[in-house]
Amino acid sequence: MSEELQRIEEEWAAAVAESDVDAAREILADDFVLTSSGGMSEHMPRDEWLAALPGDVAVVRARLRWEASMGDRDLTGEYLVADVFKREGGSWKASWRISTRVT
Repeated sequence: MSEELQRIEEEWAAAVAESDVDAAREILADDFVLTSSGGMSEHMPRDEWLAALPGDVAVVRARLRWEASMGDRDLTGEYLVADVFKREGGSWKASWRISTRVT
């Protein structure tokens, strides 16, 4: 990833973490659409995404190494993970996770 794109990804993550709608508006193209199977929305246009930003939501990105298995499947390896949390009743609850095994 280029340094410019890495910087933009970091700015976007910061905008989400700080619920900064103005900063997010500068990052998103006018025709931005979030498509997320099993996540926040099957189809969320830019204006809806920006309107949802000020809520108590946090995004955590991590690179993790797991040693695990499920039945006969070996799941040991490195993974890139993104978690979305929302605040409910005074505590953070995980609402969505996506992980990809690094090969």
